[in-house]
Amino acid sequence: MPAPPPRPPSCTSPPEEPPLSSATRAFRPQALSTTSLRALSRAKFLWILALAVIVVASIALPAFRSTVSVNSLLASLAPIVLIAVGQGIVVMWGGIDLSVGAIAGLATVVLSLSPVLPGGAAVAVPLVLVAGLVVGLANGAGVIAGINPLLMTFAASGVVQGFALLLQSTPGAGIPLPLLTVLGTSLGAVPLFALIALVVLIAAWAWMGQSRAGRYVQAVGYDQRIATRLGFPVRRSALLVYGLSGVFASLGGMAIASRTYTADALVGASSVIDSIATVLVAGIVITGGIGSLLSILPAAVIIAVVGQVITLTGTDTYYQTIFKGVLLIAAMGVYGLADRGLKIPWRLRPKDKDASPAQTRSEPAR
Repeated sequence: MPAPPPRPPSCTSPPEEPPLSSATRAFRPQALSTTSLRALSRAKFLWILALAVIVVASIALPAFRSTVSVNSLLASLAPIVLIAVGQGIVVMWGGIDLSVGAIAGLATVVLSLSPVLPGGAAVAVPLVLVAGLVVGLANGAGVIAGINPLLMTFAASGVVQGFALLLQSTPGAGIPLPLLTVLGTSLGAVPLFALIALVVLIAAWAWMGQSRAGRYVQAVGYDQRIATRLGFPVRRSALLVYGLSGVFASLGGMAIASRTYTADALVGASSVIDSIATVLVAGIVITGGIGSLLSILPAAVIIAVVGQVITLTGTDTYYQTIFKGVLLIAAMGVYGLADRGLKIPWRLRPKDKDASPAQTRSEPAR
């Protein structure tokens, strides 16, 4: 008697998924990724350093402990964090964004147009975010087209800044007092934008470490060639990271306007060096793929506290720019030495055994 024919595949158990490479598994979302846990642990040294700077400033300058000083510190911290988060996402992808300062300046100018816009502030605020998004997407499209990110964003910075200067001369423009009152709202000594910056930072960190899209960004940043071979959406991720950077730079510009009460196309000029210095001090590798956005907060605190001390002591504010430049050079020097074996306590290094973006470099292309 002949054996019965085999059952069709539809009657059997569902087919098993093809095995995934270790590199692909490393970028699948988990309850709390090992990279995120390791980042929390390594950031402790940076937090201790930030706390030490605060304690020294509080002891040396009694005025530093006043409510007014705390409010001013948090108000200056908010735009640094917001813009650095966007810069950090771009750097983690393997790019850089030199247009964040121009976007922040454009945001303050667009806010000043609210008296002449139909709908007033209700239209101006969303328009600020849309403008940042459009510039960011344009940057991403240029990078996808093959333009070097440094050149693309530098050119975009000039275009945006020139456009903002033209808008700044619009008759009747000026940030109305009711809008400034809303933007400058504080809960006790904590400005509204300081809370927004904290929420944005935590949300971006969770997205980067726990979502599939965020892990793709890290994969592309660490090795774009292998990420492309694995089928990761390299082009879409470019639009995503630069779009987010533009939106966060616009939020940073609104935070600057809430602190300075002015609209100036050049007001974000220092935001470029602020954001890059903050990202490097936070331990995010400038070549991409390795780092933690959460470390941006203690790095930004160090920069903001030093700036506040310079202000309270009556020292020339140009020393802030000198300090940031020296800090940036020092950070680049330290990471150059790290490539030769120097240990940096808060930096995620490829030699860690846990699954991390670094593993993609040793994973053979499939």
